[in-house]
Amino acid sequence: MAVWAGLAAIVSLINSIMGLISYFIQVNKINKMVGDYPGTQRAMAGGLIWPLISLGIGVALFVFLNKFSKMAKSGVDTNDSYLINEALGNLSTYFKFVGILIIIVLVIFLLVFMFGLAMGA
Repeated sequence: MAVWAGLAAIVSLINSIMGLISYFIQVNKINKMVGDYPGTQRAMAGGLIWPLISLGIGVALFVFLNKFSKMAKSGVDTNDSYLINEALGNLSTYFKFVGILIIIVLVIFLLVFMFGLAMGA
């Protein structure tokens, strides 16, 4: 389980970094198509918020999973129950963090859905 958690942590971090790189590639493509149209730079700067939030979430998830992975591996190798308990504490924090994120996303979707119904869309 610790090996898979370590692998998932690395994949999560790479995914977040790739999302940020993808944002800059898309901005570059749009700038080439649009040129120096007024307001383009301000709109692009506003679009940077979501990739940065995604990167922050990815880094936080990486930290919790990576701590779990390292502590669980060393706890099992040395038969140290304290390290295993600490590792499980990090895994618990990871799942709490993911649960809170899911609740936030569901509330946002519900609000957008209700707003769409109210607007008659």
